[in-house]
Amino acid sequence: MILKSKLLVQRHRLISGTVLLITACSNQHEVAVQPINTNTGNAVLPGTQASETPDKIISSFQQYQNALKAVKDGDDVLPAQFLARQPDSAMSNSIRNNWLQQLGKRGNWAVFRQQYALLDKNARDMETRCYAVQGGIESDSSLIASLSQETGNLPTGCNRLLVQAAASQQINAQNGWRRVRYLLALNQITNARNLAQALGSPLPDLLNASAGNSQGAQEALLYQVTSKENRSKDSAANRLQQISASLTKEQIGFGWGQLGLAQAYSLNSVNALTYFDRADPAQMNNEMWEWYARSALRLQRWQKLNNIIRSMPEALQQQVTWQYWLARSYRALGQNNQAREIFEQTAKRGHNFYSLLAKEALGNKASVQNTVAKSSQQIQSKIATDGNIDRSLTLFKTAQAENNWTMRRQAQQEWRYATRNFNDDTLIAAATLAENNGFYEMSIYSADRADNQLNYELRYPAPFKELTVPFAQQVGIDPAWVYGLIRQESRFMIGARSSVGATGLMQVMPATARDIAKRLGMDSSELYTMSGNIRMGTWYMSSVRKQFADEVLATAGYNAGPGRARRWQANTPLEGAIYAETIPFDETRTYVKNVMANTTYYANLFGEPRTTLTERMGTVPAR
Repeated sequence: MILKSKLLVQRHRLISGTVLLITACSNQHEVAVQPINTNTGNAVLPGTQASETPDKIISSFQQYQNALKAVKDGDDVLPAQFLARQPDSAMSNSIRNNWLQQLGKRGNWAVFRQQYALLDKNARDMETRCYAVQGGIESDSSLIASLSQETGNLPTGCNRLLVQAAASQQINAQNGWRRVRYLLALNQITNARNLAQALGSPLPDLLNASAGNSQGAQEALLYQVTSKENRSKDSAANRLQQISASLTKEQIGFGWGQLGLAQAYSLNSVNALTYFDRADPAQMNNEMWEWYARSALRLQRWQKLNNIIRSMPEALQQQVTWQYWLARSYRALGQNNQAREIFEQTAKRGHNFYSLLAKEALGNKASVQNTVAKSSQQIQSKIATDGNIDRSLTLFKTAQAENNWTMRRQAQQEWRYATRNFNDDTLIAAATLAENNGFYEMSIYSADRADNQLNYELRYPAPFKELTVPFAQQVGIDPAWVYGLIRQESRFMIGARSSVGATGLMQVMPATARDIAKRLGMDSSELYTMSGNIRMGTWYMSSVRKQFADEVLATAGYNAGPGRARRWQANTPLEGAIYAETIPFDETRTYVKNVMANTTYYANLFGEPRTTLTERMGTVPAR
């Protein structure tokens, strides 16, 4: 123990001297490369690190893992040494951001200042920037102002910055108290207490036994209604009315918004609209506005929906989701010119669920006509000379061979880093290279980013057809739907494993696999083979499809379970797109929309008969 202590002292002395100088000057420089010619001749590789040997790359990854642990343990020497030896990469950015955040927590501003200057401004995490402002290294009033208007969780450094800014009266007090209310509603009690203290009116020690007329006491009184355990109760609205005389207009308006949100998530749309109507718009965040709109949409109150969308904050109102539904509301109200104008604008906004529906509303359909071919082998070889691309592919191949998902995730991060400045032509070349190496998730990622160079085989790949199509046909489901689901579930990553244990291309849960295996006479261990995983996944898709006789409901059921999908049905038939948009689970709502849009593109690529998203969404039957 004594020896270890002496070594630590020596390390901390070292960090203030020579190691910092090494880190400052020894990163490898980028080596310029000549432009490369692709189909259009415009692709340019913006620069490349010198390539490293595979052994050096794998060794760097292992050192990266050690450096990450050292950062968490408060050891400054290993991250400094790692950064001194490494070229610019996703790994070096990650280490430097993590290290800076630990330095900020400890208040080691001298080392923080030196390392912060070495981190590209576009690579600085929000928490890193928060510590920079907190330590006086940067002055960023716009960051402080934006943080004060945040209503969700923030990282530790940013919460600390807000408390510091509130204590020095650098934030608007109304924004500060609005954030206190949201923190309480999120059960972030400690952060709420710290911010209220800095704003000059502490919260009572016992939030459920508040007394007095101070701001803090009023917020505690409001919390008795808006806490997670109370806001869904039938008595919540009466209780809010009872205490309203002791609250400010802003507090009352916030309370009604929280009660509206609770009712909206329970799909009690009539109550939700009643409560949202009484909310203070200035107290509402984007989540509340969206569920205000979804409640009107669920009831198909088109004028109400129109009014809500046009009252949303401008940035939210301009999102493709709400532009589509604004156009739909105009069309339902007979204002066809306004509807058509918005549909036309929305149809041009990519290849997402709503741009596709907007295109179909105009009488058109999805196009799968390529505007660019896949890149030649010669061009792929040129892309592969980029040291960052090479690092990513080396990590990917090793991860595949070793079934190392930590390494696989880092390979993905390195690919994102490598392609961050690529233009569309170079992205297509990178996507082709990734596909030919079986790195499907990053092939899709790169192709999707090439907004003006479209290759649908890269965007919607269809590997493993020799297994997928026969298994789909065997259980009587649409191969396009299977591919639409796999693209969303795993991005074709063989052996993918989620945080909750879902496994393989089709992300089947082990418990589900055991049940399927019994029914089909399989061994449950076949879940971990490609053939077994696809067979189990397609069988389960078919089973859920038969339960509902509806593809949209079956898709929701595949992700969230059939019981939840059934609870989300209305008492009357409901347009499929409305059902999808009003799913109260964020993950499942996004999942259903993405799977169905994917399926439409695959159906067009495969030459299947149902090639419009509108037809596929159809009408969800009543509960």
